[in-house]
Amino acid sequence: MKWRHKKFTFMVIPDANSSVIRFQLSALILISGIAVIIALIAGCIAAFLIYRGSSGQIGQLKHQLSSASVDYERIIDNKSKHIDELQTNLIDLSEQAKTISTHMNDLKSLESQLKEMVGIDAGDSRAKAAHTQEEDSYSGQFSMDGGTGGEDRPVTEEEMKLLLDQTRDEFLNLGEELETMKPELEFTKSQVAKQQKLIAVTPTIWPTDSRKITSTFGIRKDPFKRRATYHAGLDIGANIGEPIYAAANGTVIEAGRSPSHGNNVLISHSNGLQTHYSHMSKIITTVGAKVSKGDIIGEIGSTGRSTGPHLHYEVILNGEHVDPLPYLKASRRSP
Repeated sequence: MKWRHKKFTFMVIPDANSSVIRFQLSALILISGIAVIIALIAGCIAAFLIYRGSSGQIGQLKHQLSSASVDYERIIDNKSKHIDELQTNLIDLSEQAKTISTHMNDLKSLESQLKEMVGIDAGDSRAKAAHTQEEDSYSGQFSMDGGTGGEDRPVTEEEMKLLLDQTRDEFLNLGEELETMKPELEFTKSQVAKQQKLIAVTPTIWPTDSRKITSTFGIRKDPFKRRATYHAGLDIGANIGEPIYAAANGTVIEAGRSPSHGNNVLISHSNGLQTHYSHMSKIITTVGAKVSKGDIIGEIGSTGRSTGPHLHYEVILNGEHVDPLPYLKASRRSP
C-alpha cells in the first residue's frame, strides 16, 4: 500500500512570461478523483440512456393518447349525430301524431255528417267532433314551403323529455279513440245499410228526365170542365217517347189501360208506399215484375184523359195520396 503515499507533481505553465505553477497530489486523491469522474461520466451515460428510452415511451404514449382522443371525438360525434337523428325522428312522430289526430277529427266529422245525411241521430258525437275539430283545426295545417324563422337554439333535455311525453300521450289517446270509433263505425255502417235499403224502396228520384211541372198536387181547376177538382198527383210535361223511370225498388201490381189514366203502371214498395204512372204512350213492364230504382218502365204519352204529352205521377202512402213533390230529391243517377 506504499503507492498511496506517493506524490504526483503537476506543473501548469500559463505562458512564457509567467511563472510555473506547481501542485502536488497524492496518489490516493488522484485515483479517487479519476474514479469520481468516471462515475460521473457513467452516471451521465446511464441517465442519457434512461432519458432516451423514456422519451421513446413518452412519444408512444402521446401517439396512443392522440389516437384515443381522435377515436373518442369520433364516437362523441357519432353519438351526437344519432341523438340529432332521434330528436328529429321524435319531432316527425309528434307531427304525425298531430296529423293523425286531425284526420281522426275529420273522420268523426264525416261520420256525423253521414249519420245526419241518412237520418241517424248523431247527437253528442257530432257536437264532440265539431268541438274537437275546432280545437285542433290548426294541427297539421302548415307547410315548410312558406316563410319560417327563429333563432337556432339547442334543445334541452327537459324539452325533449316533455315532447316525448306529449307524443306518447297523443298516440295513447289515438289508440283509445280508435277503439272507441270502431264500434261506432260498425253501428253507423249497419244503420247506413238499413237506410240504404229504406232509400232503395223510397221514391226519391224524378220519374222523368224533364223537370217541367205543368200541374201541382191538390185542388185545381179541371182542364176539361174548368171547375175546382182534386188533383191526386203531379203532372210533368215532356215529349212523347221520352223514358219513364221507376222511382224506387218494388213490384209492378198493375200494368194496363183505363179511360182516365190511359196506359198506366202501379208499383208497390215494401214500406207502405205505392207509385202510379199514367198517360203512357208505351208500357215497358209487366204485372209481377221486380223493378229497381231507375229502371225504365214506359214512355211519355198522352193517353187517357189528357190534354197533351206528360206524365201524371202519384205517390200513395198507406192508401192515401200524398204530394209527390217532397219526394223528388235526386236524379236516377244519384238515388
